[in-house]
Amino acid sequence: MELRLEQARYRSDHGELRGQSHDIEKSCATMVAKFSVHNLKEQSAITLADRTDSKFLLPVRVLPRFLGALNTDYTILEESGHRVFTYENTYFDTPAWDLYLQHQNGKMNRHKFRLRRYHETDISYFEKKFKTNKNRTVKERISCAEDRSSDIRVEEDSVKPSLYVNYRRLTLWNHAANERLTLDYDLCYRRPEKTKVARLDGLLIAELKRHGKANGSPFVKTAKDFGFSPQTFSKYCTGVCLTDNGSLKNNRFKSTLTEIKKASAL
Repeated sequence: MELRLEQARYRSDHGELRGQSHDIEKSCATMVAKFSVHNLKEQSAITLADRTDSKFLLPVRVLPRFLGALNTDYTILEESGHRVFTYENTYFDTPAWDLYLQHQNGKMNRHKFRLRRYHETDISYFEKKFKTNKNRTVKERISCAEDRSSDIRVEEDSVKPSLYVNYRRLTLWNHAANERLTLDYDLCYRRPEKTKVARLDGLLIAELKRHGKANGSPFVKTAKDFGFSPQTFSKYCTGVCLTDNGSLKNNRFKSTLTEIKKASAL
């Protein structure tokens, strides 16, 4: 079907979600400044479109400690004078939440659709993510011009905006291992109908993206030294659960929601 993207509307709605910067950024400023940098052009040359992902759920207070341990092995993304970026993700699903339920029910070979806007650089992409039955993620990106409405072809019928996910991110790159590490915090969720806002102020989500297995990754070694192990996590499905009124099945994600509470409380 042809999906109509109303980018001006999404931009306005995300603007209502994002307030001031997170308090952790003050604690991280010195550490962030110590990193050598790479730019978006250099990072884009390594697409990692077909990759494996490893995710860690951490208390946000450990972010300065991790940055201090990683600055000799990784460079940090800097673009237009920014090293911390705000991500505005608009996810799409069917009225019956079929894409969410495919994940909830453990179906492989499933799609996920989102429009991602990088607030600081005002760049937008529509992304199609395909999770294979080999547990690999294949991503297709389509550039979207400014905030104009546009039509995108998707592989599902009756898809519409379903969830806003807004957060802050640091992106690190290990050149030798050809791996990218994203550190996300200050997550805000809301459905387009302007229902309640769900915030995860105390959570840090670290995601390692690489072509092969994560064995030998400096980040994984550091995480294990600090007592943290990989977890399963979906920003989209977690947000659906946190903003739901109890009508959707969520058995698959109950352990994740418990882990989020534990990590946020540490």
